Amino acid sequence: MSQLPIFKTKRGNPVTADEIRAALEQVEANDSQVLYMHTGLSFGLPNPELKRDDLLNTIYQAVGSLKVPTLCVPTFTFSFCNGEEYDSIRSRSRMGMLNEFIRRQPEAIRSVDPLMSVAVVGDDHDLAKNLGHDSVGMNSTFDKLSRRTGVKFLFLGVKLGDCFTYMHHLEWKAGVPYRYDREFTGKITHAGKTYEDTYRLFVRYHNVKPNAASYIYEQLLVDRGLLRVAPLGDNFVACIGEAEARAVYLELLHKNPDYFIEHPFRAAAADRTFMAQNMVAL
Repeated sequence: MSQLPIFKTKRGNPVTADEIRAALEQVEANDSQVLYMHTGLSFGLPNPELKRDDLLNTIYQAVGSLKVPTLCVPTFTFSFCNGEEYDSIRSRSRMGMLNEFIRRQPEAIRSVDPLMSVAVVGDDHDLAKNLGHDSVGMNSTFDKLSRRTGVKFLFLGVKLGDCFTYMHHLEWKAGVPYRYDREFTGKITHAGKTYEDTYRLFVRYHNVKPNAASYIYEQLLVDRGLLRVAPLGDNFVACIGEAEARAVYLELLHKNPDYFIEHPFRAAAADRTFMAQNMVAL
């Protein structure tokens, strides 16, 4: 691995590809069959001597050096939710520079989902193919991940509490009453064809707001020794197995179905209003 600095921390220390690799091994990201990666490049100031794609490729190669059989990254666009068409080749991911870089690589397979697409590199192309029309529900990528072995979630410079979308699949699995399936229709361009289709998303009722419990959940995972965390530059990397993340989340929902929302849900007050304005999260 290269010793060329990728970032420089606030204290002036360099962050190299070797250090990224070491941090990933420390959290045991390498010990997985499928690595689902959330990213945020918050480890320091980027090296100005590196072009953006060179910097991103260096990080990508550091992750690739783990030799995990399958890498999966979210490339969500929420296109139909935002009144936009979805093009599996041209629609840019809203999930950060590194994810967008990965999905543009020739070896990456991107799913056709116009709401919550993923890009897959490696063996398990089925995570991006043969999907249903429920973006977090039955036969979605998340549903397939729940039925795989050796799945881990990696948080590269981002907090689990900020971006762990798999939680919403678990809410679907638990049948939480404060979410419902909403249909979105639009045009998809894929494999040289353009057509109209409808997909479903398990959205919160308009008057239901999330609280800060995702961060309490994150800390609980750390306290139980399930979420492994390692420092890297100005931030951290963290990793957890799917089975462990699932068990604790469902445990919390079982104890209190309203655990992750501000106020107890009342079905009589459910508001199905939906505002399609630059949606970037579920």
